[in-house]
Amino acid sequence: MRIAIPFSLQKLIIWLAAFVSPTAFFLLLIVADSYHVPPPPEAVVASLFCIIPVAALIVCESIVWKSNMTTASKIGWMLFTLFALAVQIGLLFVIIISAIGAAIAY
Repeated sequence: MRIAIPFSLQKLIIWLAAFVSPTAFFLLLIVADSYHVPPPPEAVVASLFCIIPVAALIVCESIVWKSNMTTASKIGWMLFTLFALAVQIGLLFVIIISAIGAAIAY
């Protein structure tokens, strides 16, 4: 019995890379700070925090829509992607707000 894989391996790798890119950007900023690398300008960091999640959502959704699944499966995957990215970005914002609160508290 064969199981149909909804994505080809190449599309799956691109989808995963786009999906984790907001978290990867956040972790890259933290690692750069721990190695005392000078941070980029605040305007660049703030704009990338807005652009990267939107670009990741567009890439993930377009890969899902171009796959060879039924329309119902495409819509399900797109809703899953939207929800998972929203949770991921929400957790990053909670971490950022907590860090700002901790820094201000002292």
